Amino acid sequence: MKCIWFVLLVEVMSVVDSYQPLTNGGNYELYSFSTKAKSMAEVIYRMCLPKVPDYVNATARPSNPSLPHKFNVTILEIKKFSFIVEIERVDQATGWDWMPITVDWFSYIGKGMVYQNLILWFPDAADKRDLNLTMASKYCNDNGGRLVDIVDKAMYDVVYNYCQQTIVFGSNSWAQIWLGSSYNTTTDTVTQSNGKPGYHGDWHHAGYPYRGSGYETRTGLILYIVPPSYTGTDHGMFNTPPTSGITVTQLCSTNLM
Repeated sequence: MKCIWFVLLVEVMSVVDSYQPLTNGGNYELYSFSTKAKSMAEVIYRMCLPKVPDYVNATARPSNPSLPHKFNVTILEIKKFSFIVEIERVDQATGWDWMPITVDWFSYIGKGMVYQNLILWFPDAADKRDLNLTMASKYCNDNGGRLVDIVDKAMYDVVYNYCQQTIVFGSNSWAQIWLGSSYNTTTDTVTQSNGKPGYHGDWHHAGYPYRGSGYETRTGLILYIVPPSYTGTDHGMFNTPPTSGITVTQLCSTNLM
């Protein structure tokens, strides 16, 4: 058992030291009461994590599903073996009698950022390689993720700013990433990889998106990023054939929970 545990520990630590995100999840039942609508509690992971998580998300519910109580959870402190929460009753502005409450939690360890239910991360923020869309998708899959789909303007700004602040530009004056969404040159629509509408905006100023006769194959989407010091308009999304070999520093994503 010690040998098996050592092997597992080495594997976990190798993930933590790389750019690949490590996610975990579980639940913890605590017995609680409060005379007010809010109360603090400590939630134990009940598993060995290699370091303090970079991010924790949690929800709380009565262990007895017949009870009407509804709770919000605020993370106050994240520690290696547990985290501290504030539990607030929101179905009414009162406390609650002694009762078991189940806290469901998800944690993330890695060198990325969390946006809503996604972890955005670079397998290597200094790496530049020529990839077409299929190769870029495989690159993210091989590193435990998938290409990023941009949903709306708010997410576009988050993705662009994260790329701009994280990519190691070096002597280059630009960087690019493949997106998971596709562009229809006939209907002028963007579709996410899950089939839902994607973000149609912030196009590169050089006439994009290209559409109509002669551009039917330009269904792949690239995000062109410039360093923070650049003040021009030469950046944004553009459409290109998915078979095109593009020099990218590829961003990947994975679900937090």
